Amino acid sequence: MQIPTLNKNISLTDFNDFYWLKEELVSFCRNESIGTVGGNQELAKRIRAYISTSEIVKVKTAIKKSKYTFDRKTETLTKSTIITDNYKNSENVRAFFLTEIGSYFSFSVKLMNWMKQAKGKTLQDAIEKWKKISALKKDKDYQTEIAPQFEYNR
Repeated sequence: MQIPTLNKNISLTDFNDFYWLKEELVSFCRNESIGTVGGNQELAKRIRAYISTSEIVKVKTAIKKSKYTFDRKTETLTKSTIITDNYKNSENVRAFFLTEIGSYFSFSVKLMNWMKQAKGKTLQDAIEKWKKISALKKDKDYQTEIAPQFEYNR
């Protein structure tokens, strides 16, 4: 099956049936004066709305300020370091977990989803969560979760 051309005449079914690269989505959005901010999922959602209704969904660009601030790239991390509402991974964070957990540490979708919701908890709590997730993975019936942004890899 040949991939259809991504333009304003594409059907919603055709749009949903194919995986679109971010460059393709951004190009479509620019041509139709739709906001180009966001990842594949956000862009696809706006395009689906546009294809369905011919209306452009406005992009909200709110800036979140954290009351906790630290430089995640250079700060010395400890088990008592608080996870902030603007938490992001860095080599510094990875190095901390490798030191505390060992060389078999790796980030998982489940851990990352937990970290996004863990504002106010500590890195010690994150270590404990990682251990629980790691124990789950040893169960033969456990299925690893694949994040939507990796749908192309399926």
